[in-house]
Amino acid sequence: MISGFNTNVRHRGLVFHVQTEDSGLAHPHVISHVYHGGTILASEKSDYSGRVGSPNLVREVRALMEAQHKALICRLERGELDAAIDARLPGAAGDAPAPGAPRVGGAAPAPPAPTPARAGRGFGDGVVSERPLDAVILDYLVTKARRSRPKG
Repeated sequence: MISGFNTNVRHRGLVFHVQTEDSGLAHPHVISHVYHGGTILASEKSDYSGRVGSPNLVREVRALMEAQHKALICRLERGELDAAIDARLPGAAGDAPAPGAPRVGGAAPAPPAPTPARAGRGFGDGVVSERPLDAVILDYLVTKARRSRPKG
C-alpha cells in the first residue's frame, strides 16, 4: 500500500478536503474523495489489477494516484462539482458565487459577515499536507510526549 495524498482546497468560500489512497494489492484500486465537513461530495476509483505483475508497480500506482488526485482537484476548481455541492450542502456555499458567475446589478456582492464558528481563520486554512494522517498524528503524539516529560 502506497501512502496517499491529502489536500485542502478553497472553493466558493469553503474549504474542501481531497483525499486519494491506494487500497493495496488485496484490492488493487486507487480511490479519491472530495469531502466537506465529513460529507463525501465526489469520488473517483481507478482499478489497477491489470498492472499487478509489473516490475514498476509502485511507480505506476504512484503516478495513477497523483494524476487522479490532481484531476479531482481541477474538477472542483473548475466548478464541475458545484451541482453536487449544492445538492448535498444546501445553503453552505450560497453566499459565494461560482467562479466566472455573472454579477447581478454589475456590482460585486459584499462578502458575508463572519459567523462565530467561521470568524478569523477558517477550519483547514493553511493545512495542506501530502503526508498520511497516521504520520502526522504520530509526530504530534511524540512531540507532546517529549514536552510532558519531567525534566531531570
